[in-house]
Amino acid sequence: MSPRRLWRRPLSGRAALGAEDGNALVEFVVLSAALLIPALYLVLTLGNVQAAVFAADTISRDAARIHAAEPDPERAAQRAAQHTAMVLEDHGLAGEDVVTLSCSEDPCATPGGTVLARVRIQVPVPGLGPILGQAGPVAVGASHAVQVDQHRAGL
Repeated sequence: MSPRRLWRRPLSGRAALGAEDGNALVEFVVLSAALLIPALYLVLTLGNVQAAVFAADTISRDAARIHAAEPDPERAAQRAAQHTAMVLEDHGLAGEDVVTLSCSEDPCATPGGTVLARVRIQVPVPGLGPILGQAGPVAVGASHAVQVDQHRAGL
């Protein structure tokens, strides 16, 4: 082989780039879609989990306060259930029997007693509902303890 055959004349700048016309746009679109869709899914999932955390915290705090302040246990349970349903609806969550209540005294509103409310909410994951069912694989919880006022009036 002669040295002339191995040597090639370099392509001009335009000719070298001409072979890849439009590829940058295609690569940008494909990579953007490949990265944007999982990022969007992650943001939606984290938003659902955070909403459930806020709801669990609110429900546990308020349920304990309602049971500590209301002398009638049936009325306290009714008010707490209504409040729980309202908070879950406000946060776009579904669930029944998410509150577990424990009291150091019977009834809960006995002066000096402690009321502990525990909340556990199953968080639905976007897009996986038909696969996993209505209850999601992520569960969040909160608990709140309230001491009933020692010097309550009206008892």
